[in-house]
Amino acid sequence: MNETLFFVLGIGLVVVAVLVAGIGLRWERFPTSKAILAVATAAFAALVVATATFAWLNAEDEQEHREAELAEAAEENAAEDDEAEVAQEVGSEVEEEPSEAASVDGAAVFESSGCGGCHTLAAADSTGTTGPDLDEVLADKDEAFIETSIVDPSAQVESGFSPGIMPETYGDELSSEELSALVQYLAESTSG
Repeated sequence: MNETLFFVLGIGLVVVAVLVAGIGLRWERFPTSKAILAVATAAFAALVVATATFAWLNAEDEQEHREAELAEAAEENAAEDDEAEVAQEVGSEVEEEPSEAASVDGAAVFESSGCGGCHTLAAADSTGTTGPDLDEVLADKDEAFIETSIVDPSAQVESGFSPGIMPETYGDELSSEELSALVQYLAESTSG
């Protein structure tokens, strides 16, 4: 619902801006009175505020959806871990199928977490410039450094970048399996 309203208001904002610009160019004495100008300015400002509000609400909805997906994945991983512990305690020699945790793809975690939007990484074909070029900064780094850079990005900030740009929530948002897969993927991709 928020997304639909955001697009409707955004399109309305563009249409109003184009119409006002067209009318202003066509008539030399536009607007004809200060009252019309005040009302038009207030209406335009209200449209801008409404568009920004629905953009914010849409972003919050997307974040809540992402957090729900991560929580669901964490619950599934915890349930699988519990089942594995019970099987070990009973002494069962049942062959287990590979767990979801073992099949976590680091490249998929890189993509789904939005890392490529901020970082350049040749293996992922990403060209983000908000954060450091991972091909360069991780080339001589070990997996421990890479993991710390993800879960505590302020621990060591790369020269030329400000602290606080990278979210510090990945340690909570990613399951341990996802984090391990991402670290391994980055290490292998950069020969770190």
